[in-house]
This record gives sequence, structure tokens and C-alpha cells, in this order.
Amino acid sequence: MTEPEMQQQVLEMLMCLRRQNMQDIANGPAHADGTLEIDSMTAVWVVSTVGRAFDRPLVRLSNVRRESLRSVGGVAALIRQAIPAQLMIGAA
Repeated sequence: MTEPEMQQQVLEMLMCLRRQNMQDIANGPAHADGTLEIDSMTAVWVVSTVGRAFDRPLVRLSNVRRESLRSVGGVAALIRQAIPAQLMIGAA
């Protein structure tokens, strides 16, 4: 997935979590990176939910920069970086 596609997927997960439509989600506050600002607990939920698809955690959250957990863009980038590593582990 491209970065915008991953961001879209994260937004769709937030729609389900918050039970809001895309317009309401998109009207939230923007982070400095230009994407939707989210709280760290929501970011952890997104990362762990995606990790369940791989049957293992995607990343060790204690090693993640806090800034990565503050926006849709940061979370999407974190997931995109972690997935190739997970695919390589799964192929071994």
C-alpha cells in the first residue's frame, strides 16, 4: 500500500472505532504533519489491531517515537515500516 492508502485504511478503522462517518472523522484537529491528530491510546489500538492480522505485534511500542503515535500519518508510516519486516519473518 502507498502512504495515502495506508492513511485511508487507518481513517476507516477510526470510523468503525468511533462510529462516525468519514466527514466527521476528517473534521477533527490536524496534526503538524497535516494528517488527523489522534491520541496515543487510539494509535496503540490501531497498531495492535493491524498486528493481530499477522498473529504477532507489529512493533515494540516502547521503541517507537512518541511522535509516531500522535497522528494518522505517523501511525500509517509506522505500520508501513513494520509490515515488510513482518512479511520477512513470516517467510522464514
